[in-house]
Amino acid sequence: MEDKRDKILKVAVEEFADHGYKAASTNRISEVAGVSKGLIFHYFGSKEKLYTAAVTYSVDLAMQEVPIGEIPTENFMEGAIWSTKQKLHFSKNYPAAFKLIMQSYANPPAALAERLHAYYTEMLQMQDVYMNQIFERVTLRADVVLEDAHDVIRALFDYTIKIATDYIRENPNATMQEMQPLVDKFMHMMAIVERGMIQKT
Repeated sequence: MEDKRDKILKVAVEEFADHGYKAASTNRISEVAGVSKGLIFHYFGSKEKLYTAAVTYSVDLAMQEVPIGEIPTENFMEGAIWSTKQKLHFSKNYPAAFKLIMQSYANPPAALAERLHAYYTEMLQMQDVYMNQIFERVTLRADVVLEDAHDVIRALFDYTIKIATDYIRENPNATMQEMQPLVDKFMHMMAIVERGMIQKT
């Protein structure tokens, strides 16, 4: 019976990612999963709980595929590049899960916004632990606030993931080698952050 629950979750991830929360249909989920609609509500109770379970399933999958505990912390650039490559790899191999994570983070259903905000805040705090380990090994300028440095790096990550998502949408069969220019672009932007962009005279 657990296999059916997993099947429902996998189909629900696809459904919510493709149609959003409001337009998603439990009828389609039951049809594609090959189970009765009653079984879906037996396992999850409501559409809201099914959505929350699908988001949690997607995040758990991402954490398995991109284990933050394995981020190299000895070198700032290596850690950032490793993380970016792993996220690009995940977005390519699990596009629906990646899309649902992005949607539920940026534009969650109103009824679930508070709960999902708390959930993602906890996830980001875990990521910050490892980012802090990287920052501990570099010397920031005296006028740079650590929190601001975090925000800059996170903005670069978000930008890289956005352009990667757009690229994958237009080139669904792209290989990681073909996506290497995205990694190179991120490396160049990270180098600007690390070294500055103004030529000193």
